[in-house]
Amino acid sequence: MIKSLLESSRHLILVIVLASLVLTVVAIGWALWETVQLVITVVTQYKGVSSTLVGFVQLLDVYLVVAVLYIFTVALYELFIDDLNLPGWLQLHNFDELKTVISNMVVLIAAVSFLKLFLEKTDPLATLLYGLALTVVAMALIQYRRHTREDTASDPSHPELSSHE
Repeated sequence: MIKSLLESSRHLILVIVLASLVLTVVAIGWALWETVQLVITVVTQYKGVSSTLVGFVQLLDVYLVVAVLYIFTVALYELFIDDLNLPGWLQLHNFDELKTVISNMVVLIAAVSFLKLFLEKTDPLATLLYGLALTVVAMALIQYRRHTREDTASDPSHPELSSHE
């Protein structure tokens, strides 16, 4: 009885999937709004290449947030509910793959934020410190992924991963 209850309770994750999907749709609306606002600003109040580039970089940040939300939503559905008809690069089969994709996106978002800070040229010391902090975080994530892959590849219960190393 408990076994069947636990097995069917995985569908409770649908609540989180639906909430995440709603958040993704809201974020897409936000991204579209920011895109329109940027186009209007560039067309009507052009202030030069540097400020325009900063606006584009800020918009990239919004797009990346949308991508992270979408990937998270799809991955939760696939991990708990059922497979989806998705391109191979978007199919995630375990939490390690999800953590890898999310951590890559977090580093990418941080790098875009760094680029924005760099282009604004307001505080060189803050920019340097942010860049150093970003480097430390990125290196920690790279090391974590490297050790996770090595552990998974040597684990006989994951033969599909060990053949790819």
